[in-house]
Amino acid sequence: MIGEWIDSRATWSRHALGFFCGVASNLAFEPFGIYPLIFITLSALFFIWRSSRAGSCATTGFLFGLGLYIPGVSWLFISVHEFGEAPMLFAAAVVVALAAVLSCGLALVGALQSLFKVSPAVRLLTVMPAVWVLFEWVRSWLFSGFPWLYVGYSQTDSYLVGWASVFGVLGVSYAVCVIAAILARFYTAGMNIRLALPGILLVVGGFALVNPPWIQTAEPIKAAMLQGDVDIKDKWDVRQARKHLEFYFSNSQRFTDVDLVVWPEIALPYTDKRLEKLRLWDRLRTLPPDFIVGVLEEDETAGTVRYYNSAYGISDTVQKYRKQRLVPFGEYTPFRSLLQWLDHLVVIPASDFDAYSQRQSPIKVAGQIVGVSICYEDAFPTDMLGMLPEAGMLVNISEDAWFGRNLAPAQRLQMSRMRAVESARPVLRTANQGLSASIDHRGNVTDILTQDQGTVLIATVYPASGTNPFVLFGNYPIVLICLISLAALWAAIVRRSSGSNQHQSGES
Repeated sequence: MIGEWIDSRATWSRHALGFFCGVASNLAFEPFGIYPLIFITLSALFFIWRSSRAGSCATTGFLFGLGLYIPGVSWLFISVHEFGEAPMLFAAAVVVALAAVLSCGLALVGALQSLFKVSPAVRLLTVMPAVWVLFEWVRSWLFSGFPWLYVGYSQTDSYLVGWASVFGVLGVSYAVCVIAAILARFYTAGMNIRLALPGILLVVGGFALVNPPWIQTAEPIKAAMLQGDVDIKDKWDVRQARKHLEFYFSNSQRFTDVDLVVWPEIALPYTDKRLEKLRLWDRLRTLPPDFIVGVLEEDETAGTVRYYNSAYGISDTVQKYRKQRLVPFGEYTPFRSLLQWLDHLVVIPASDFDAYSQRQSPIKVAGQIVGVSICYEDAFPTDMLGMLPEAGMLVNISEDAWFGRNLAPAQRLQMSRMRAVESARPVLRTANQGLSASIDHRGNVTDILTQDQGTVLIATVYPASGTNPFVLFGNYPIVLICLISLAALWAAIVRRSSGSNQHQSGES
């Protein structure tokens, strides 16, 4: 039996297996997409955890995390070294440091689950999934949040993705953990249909939810997404700005039968004031389509100049959406007074943005109400909920050239697919160097441009209406399920311990 083989290994060997499983887990995510693999790798980790002490569980969890996160966030090396011009060793240290911080969370998950003195079956099926999902939830907001590589993201091509319309990506993560726990039980208990029943129900339920009956689609619109394929260093060269402007405007002029044209994040190095002098908005309004354009916005209020990463909606009027969740160390530097020395190591253009903190409304273009997000924002499951269910479609404009031809563009597209299922809305994703794509409200990619294509993607989009449970309640239901199940178990352990102590006291 697999379980007997794992149990017979030395402690160091089980730790090594945990690291190997973490590395292999990367293959479950895009661009590899071997999604069943996550059940195997996670089940091995859970099996090791079920019989180990807290310290050993923490070590195995930490090593699993290093194996998962070092390759999974390796794109950061390209951003910091190749484009940020930082020394190679410093860029490598940044990747390892981030992976180590994230891995500390998995070490804590391992230690915490071991504190529940219940049967191995209960700990596997109840405690481990709940603690794991709570860790992913905390990652979405602690220290501004880094919601990367949730295990639920691996299931965008499986039936389990249907649960995202009810519980979001965290609900899908919970389902993944439960199935992994069932598989871990098989390692010692053997195949058992009663044990497999919860997993079967999760798959069947997800299948039933993939196309929710409470969502209706409307008449389609035609959209064009412009992928300039401009190198990140050339993009900020003002001397080349006219050439890039010509690409975007000339391609925008081509369309007489398109309803909406989308340009990527900060398509040009000019500020909005410079674009107004060039009469760009007036020129775009003379064209048949409406537009969403990524803009570097300069705002001067009471003598203070602020810069926003913005999206302008161009129709009969000019509307604005300002980015609210900035990328740490990319668009702003936390604790700048303490970290000014970083400016001498990493060179990142336009890295002094301001985050917009006030509530914003969707943009109205092409006869549709559109929820807009900019780049990194669509990695956060609940950030778009304020624009729903009013918005009939979502648009994300991005700049993924920072990541090179690495894992990140495919990972980000997978996140956008999950946002489509969670919101039950189609998503248009426009990135300067790809991957630009049209995603339907079920999370299916209907049209896509690969990287290295400086061209236009034409897509037919079906806006949707209706509200699903995740839009109504966000992460609260799945977080409460996890907290209540753990609290109930802990209370039962305390009562049992108290009753045992009283019995021993009576006997004495």
